Amino acid sequence: MVNRKAYDGIIEKLGEIYSHHKGFNSETSLEQINEIRDNFDIKLMIVGHFSAGKSTLLNMLIGKPGFLKEAQEPQTAIATELIYDENESAFAFDEDGNKELIEEQKEYSPKDYNHLEYRINSENLKKISDFTIVDTPGFDAGIEIHAKALANYIGVGSAYLVVIDQEKGGIDKTTLEFIQEISNYSSQIAVIINKCDKITDNVAESIAESARFTLETYGYNYGVYTLSRKDVDIAEKLISIISTFNAQAAFDKVMLKHLKSELISSEKSLSIVQKKIFLDTFDLDVDLEKYSRVVKYLSETFKKKKDESKENLENRVQEVTNRIRAALIERADSVVDALLSGNNVAAEAIVLEIIRPIMVSTMKEISIREIDSVTKELNFTGLLKEEENIDLTEVTVNLANNLKSLIEEKLMKAKNPKDSENGVKKKNIYRMVTGIAAIATDLIAPWLEIVIILLPDIVNFLKGLFGESNEALAKRRFINNVIPQIINKMYPQIMQNIETTTNMVLDEYEKLTAEKIDSIKKNMAEAQNKRQQKIQDFEEYKATIVDDISQVKKLMKELR
Repeated sequence: MVNRKAYDGIIEKLGEIYSHHKGFNSETSLEQINEIRDNFDIKLMIVGHFSAGKSTLLNMLIGKPGFLKEAQEPQTAIATELIYDENESAFAFDEDGNKELIEEQKEYSPKDYNHLEYRINSENLKKISDFTIVDTPGFDAGIEIHAKALANYIGVGSAYLVVIDQEKGGIDKTTLEFIQEISNYSSQIAVIINKCDKITDNVAESIAESARFTLETYGYNYGVYTLSRKDVDIAEKLISIISTFNAQAAFDKVMLKHLKSELISSEKSLSIVQKKIFLDTFDLDVDLEKYSRVVKYLSETFKKKKDESKENLENRVQEVTNRIRAALIERADSVVDALLSGNNVAAEAIVLEIIRPIMVSTMKEISIREIDSVTKELNFTGLLKEEENIDLTEVTVNLANNLKSLIEEKLMKAKNPKDSENGVKKKNIYRMVTGIAAIATDLIAPWLEIVIILLPDIVNFLKGLFGESNEALAKRRFINNVIPQIINKMYPQIMQNIETTTNMVLDEYEKLTAEKIDSIKKNMAEAQNKRQQKIQDFEEYKATIVDDISQVKKLMKELR
């Protein structure tokens, strides 16, 4: 169980420090930290092939046989969240995040809803209440359904439990590729070899050892476990496996990130107040003018950067399409073989498996490069005249250094407008971002949705090869005709998403910088007002600032 009170002392001390300084405007940030603390949970994704026994295991876990429909048709599968709650309820969520109260046992279609949420009064769920269990559609639930579920939870799932039917004999190619993909988002992954009651214990352990060897071959050290109906208590064993995931470490990481950022901001703000309280009105006004000059400089810098980004847009799009084209050519034999054998679904799946990881990795690279590029633009050297004896350079440099931390707190909402001619609704994505890599990850879902949107067109392109009987001819047609059609169809969508992403990053940086400078101005003005109001309180207040800075530094040491 996560100790949610571990950092209450620091939070309370910060609140006490803030109460000493009117206009500090930090109550909101503390409220956000408290909300993160109170609502923290780990999304535990239960993934695997259709019929691997995921739903059966979860029914055993919650103590309600048949609660989750078992052995359902793959195309009817829908992502389902299981949450502990004394007051039981069930909800269905659409793609826009709207929810409606539903009946538990009624079947719901992934065409109508994004995911289901069951709040269950289960003693076993209570034991692992730090986790939200997510039963996902199997790999073979249909290309669109599986891709949609992945897009919804990518970058959100903090831990993954991969369930494998022992009949697979270990980790097959599809499962391995999926593990490789989710390893980009989380290191908390475990594998369960299920249905081991159908084989001997020795055979089960042999399969588990084979799975461990496969993972180690690719550089992974994930736990591998076996489950059998012969186990005395499968639910307790599942709880034990889930408990191997370090929930406290995940909680600590989130809380430390936000608290450290808050403490850094507090120390800088208090130091500014300490320095500026000695200044008279004239000097303060002069300083404000200098900060205004910085704001102007930033605006011009960002305009220049935006212009450069537009000029480089074509190159970025070309980078994505070139990678997709090369990968499709490399896997052309697999696609054509599947088509000529009549396995059209497999061919479609191969194309999707080729395109999806490339778009994910490339988007991540582009986003991180864009963020780093903008950060490098924040160079204030030479902005101020030598005779201007204000410590503005230090402030602005600190601002540049802390932008990456600030973006983590502020980038809460990313818009992904879609082509209305295709009948796709505009969709907002709301997520708390946890780092620069996470910013990039948060922008991946719209890219995966491009593939979903264009899937019918891609399928139609592939159908043009159905009549080919000559493998060599079919491969040439796939490379020379079909791949260019796929690339041309994806080109405008990729162009739109890169442009939207780039502009969003730039706009957020610009906004955050302006907000930070405005905050500095307010602190300076507050210092001026305090000096004008009560001279007799000046020395006392000065001593309070010194003490509060000392307290903030002590709190920083406690977090190290």
